[in-house]
Amino acid sequence: AAKPGIQGKQLSGLAKAIAAMSPEELIRVPQAGEQVPVQWKHNLGQGAFASLEVTPTARTALEALAPRAAAAVGLRFGSVDIVEVQDQGFMIMEINSGVMMDSLISQLGEEGAGLAKRLYGSAVLKALSR
Repeated sequence: AAKPGIQGKQLSGLAKAIAAMSPEELIRVPQAGEQVPVQWKHNLGQGAFASLEVTPTARTALEALAPRAAAAVGLRFGSVDIVEVQDQGFMIMEINSGVMMDSLISQLGEEGAGLAKRLYGSAVLKALSR
């Protein structure tokens, strides 16, 4: 059974984030309601959270951006990690030739498993139709 709390790679990342902070940052007390990010987690395996709630406008932008990014590096099947940055829009974090769905499935359960099956099924059928 999984233990609650920070473990393994997460602990390592947290330790690095704390080590990078100045003494002033470590002793500063945030104001009431102030959000103070300690570490920006963008990887599902490192603690980020997946959300399938995407506005129609964002979906249109993402459906255009991801294939262009993949094509730019000659990738036929893979994953494109995209984040939305406040006041800057969508940005590509990385392009991967491997597609890992383990963390997505573990976070979203049956919904994530169904999404993974549909994505892989669609990719295989498309590859076979070429």
